[in-house]
Amino acid sequence: MMKRLFVAALAAVALAACASPKYVVSDVTRFHTLPAAPSGQTFVIATLDADQGQSLAYHQYADDVTGKLVAMGLKPFSGPIEGADYVVTLKYSVRGPTPDVQSRNDGDWGFGAGFGGRHFGGWGTWGGPYDNYTDTKQLFMRQVEVDIYRGATYNTPKKERVFEGHALSAGQNGQIEPVMPYILEALFKDFPGRSGDTQRVSIEVPKELGDSVAAGPSSRSSY
Repeated sequence: MMKRLFVAALAAVALAACASPKYVVSDVTRFHTLPAAPSGQTFVIATLDADQGQSLAYHQYADDVTGKLVAMGLKPFSGPIEGADYVVTLKYSVRGPTPDVQSRNDGDWGFGAGFGGRHFGGWGTWGGPYDNYTDTKQLFMRQVEVDIYRGATYNTPKKERVFEGHALSAGQNGQIEPVMPYILEALFKDFPGRSGDTQRVSIEVPKELGDSVAAGPSSRSSY
């Protein structure tokens, strides 16, 4: 009887997890001197180094940034950098892995058995076995930075920065490509944002991609 109850309850937990929305979560910080709703200004996106300029992935991300700025009313500029109102730079990196150790004690129901537990033992208050273990996960820190400068100053010794934003997202995937669209969306949400604020932004992943991005709306994405 207890075994059937345990299996049924475990199945219910698994179904609930599958039905839950999936998210990529980023901590976003922005500083700027831009107007609340910039519109009509021109911009170019400049690469920070030659290798980056040759990267097809970088160009895809730059196109994504361009699309977001155009949607906000800014205009791409095709002339010399110094002729644009703004010059936009993009930088991204991945650090890690760093072990993330979690200790759990599911004394009442015994949930967690089979979910990566390392040490088991004891009996719960319902008479079933409970799970007391330490679970170790490897996390990667994905960071994306976007800076905006006044175009006329970009090639001078005194670049004037008018916007700096960075987004930090933690997860188990050491590749930034699958999560980059969601981190950029978080970074540009309510652009330019409130200067000096740090916000935790959760971007829901489309359902058809949910199986490959397993994350809850918390500070740490598991993907």
